[in-house]
Amino acid sequence: MQLTINIQNESLVDKIIKILEVFKNDGVQIVKKKASSNNREKEYTDEYLKENWREMIMTSGDSSDYYKSDQYYEDRGNYLLEKYK
Repeated sequence: MQLTINIQNESLVDKIIKILEVFKNDGVQIVKKKASSNNREKEYTDEYLKENWREMIMTSGDSSDYYKSDQYYEDRGNYLLEKYK
């Protein structure tokens, strides 16, 4: 399982890392990444979605309940309205 923690207060970073390092022998791996708000915006452009929609759907987990829901039919209807305007 992967967990991402967004720490707003920079002074807490070292303290939290020290706490997590206690669990390194149990298999916890600490990966440091700087948060980037632009990363998500770049990743989900129209071109990216057109090229990668199959992979995104396949990795989104079990959505079988969604296809049986009223929300699916509403979303599908809205999509078709937008598509054929």
